[in-house]
Amino acid sequence: MKIKGIGINIDSPTIDGDLDLLEKTLGNFQDLGFDYVEIPVHGVDAIFMGKINWLQTRVVVDILKQFKLKYTVHGPNLLNLMDPANFKLQREIFKSGIDFANAIGAEIFVYHSGKIPLQKEITIENPNQNNFLGVPSLNKITRLKKIEAKTIQDLASYAKDLGVTIAIENTSPELEEESLWELSKRVSNGKIFPSSIVAPQITKPTFLREISKYNYGSKIEELVNQVKSIDRENVGITFDFGHAYLASKYYRFKFLDSIKLALPYIKHVHIHDSFGKPKMSQQEQDINLIQFGIGDLHMPVGWGEIPYNKIFQILKKYQGVLCLELKPRYKRFYKYTLQIVHELIKSTNNEQKFKDISPFSKQGQ
Repeated sequence: MKIKGIGINIDSPTIDGDLDLLEKTLGNFQDLGFDYVEIPVHGVDAIFMGKINWLQTRVVVDILKQFKLKYTVHGPNLLNLMDPANFKLQREIFKSGIDFANAIGAEIFVYHSGKIPLQKEITIENPNQNNFLGVPSLNKITRLKKIEAKTIQDLASYAKDLGVTIAIENTSPELEEESLWELSKRVSNGKIFPSSIVAPQITKPTFLREISKYNYGSKIEELVNQVKSIDRENVGITFDFGHAYLASKYYRFKFLDSIKLALPYIKHVHIHDSFGKPKMSQQEQDINLIQFGIGDLHMPVGWGEIPYNKIFQILKKYQGVLCLELKPRYKRFYKYTLQIVHELIKSTNNEQKFKDISPFSKQGQ
């Protein structure tokens, strides 16, 4: 494996526009031995109402230049080219994100795949009759995906001139999907989604297959198809292994096979661990869920169940950045995780056999 380097994410809620804290964090990352850092454009307040704030961006650039690190960029979490109500603004934010990536010398701009927020679309009419109506039609999904693809094609041409690659990230199951399933089981009449299937006859696999179409990036096959339709050299996939593992358990597809399917299109990767149990309540925080192994936990490698020793064998020919995406609650174990990734790389190169030491064994103490 001949990678460009190993990176780690800046946590946007932690930085929250505090550039002094950004500077301190970058120094810590450099001291730990990281090669790259993924900068969230929204975390450093670089975009205001769609436009790049050049004064703020120049300050950020001056900070980044103090270090020997290289950088990638993560787009805003709410960036969504399948948001028709705010499409013009969304497109402007996307373009400004590309400008920011160029300004800091980053080759990768990460964009979460578009989706239709179901909670905004769904209405319940005549609740006493349990009619569950208003879910967007499949024609609307197809139309919005085509709009996203066409827009990314245009933005890719702009990004190519700046040396920036757009990497669309796969997503994890949404909280609303499970809540809709629970509601669908209580529906006695009407349709939960546009099809000929009546609610009482819906099985969960059928429901999941249909409902995932509104969040296409959670299904790797659908994401690959979207990237194929965009068909631009500088547009590919950010493969988030944690998201894919959660999605594989929820939507019941083969996790390792999904990596192989996406491999020709992978431009960037996000590495973190979990137990593959999606979070199904907005109310609970990680502090109350970790004991149960629930959620997109973004833990150090080896702390969950994701088989990274097998993943790295699939990634033998990958030549991009290996970017850790860990939550700050695990910051004392950043260096530990960096060492684990180095060992995985060596095992992939047949330099040594990877020792999968669990932190839950006495060896892991």
